[in-house]
Amino acid sequence: MATSVTSPPRIDARLNKFSQAGVALLSAAAFLTQWRVLVVIAAVVLALSALVPQIGPFRLLYKYVAVPLRLLKPRLVEDDPAPHRFAQGVGALFLTASALVLYLTTNAVLGWALDLIVFVLSGLNFTVGFCAGCFVYYQLGRLGLMPRVRYSGGFHWRGV
Repeated sequence: MATSVTSPPRIDARLNKFSQAGVALLSAAAFLTQWRVLVVIAAVVLALSALVPQIGPFRLLYKYVAVPLRLLKPRLVEDDPAPHRFAQGVGALFLTASALVLYLTTNAVLGWALDLIVFVLSGLNFTVGFCAGCFVYYQLGRLGLMPRVRYSGGFHWRGV
């Protein structure tokens, strides 16, 4: 009987950084211009990236523009993509909540605060490599509320 050997999961760390920078820029631009539609765009981008990674807008821009123009070079690292998709999903939820509050209520402070939370967390991930969504994912895995992943033995920061 043949045994199948599966390779460890990999992610492109540069694509992750590219996406984090894009989210930070979109959420900052939305706040600075007070243009609510940018919050909606950022929410859709993150939702697509979390739910259907192959068509995530930042992935497509990275794959078909940044890499071919040699602006960035892929850097594959051994890591599970699930926590990163979870983090994108959480960001999408925060931005969706932000957009709903901004469009459907008069509580602009709360709406922009939700947008700024995404800005701060994506900026933190981009600059120092701490993914708050990944951290939550691993903690939920330890509690049995999420699938335990290979890397759940200890969370660590991954500067790239």
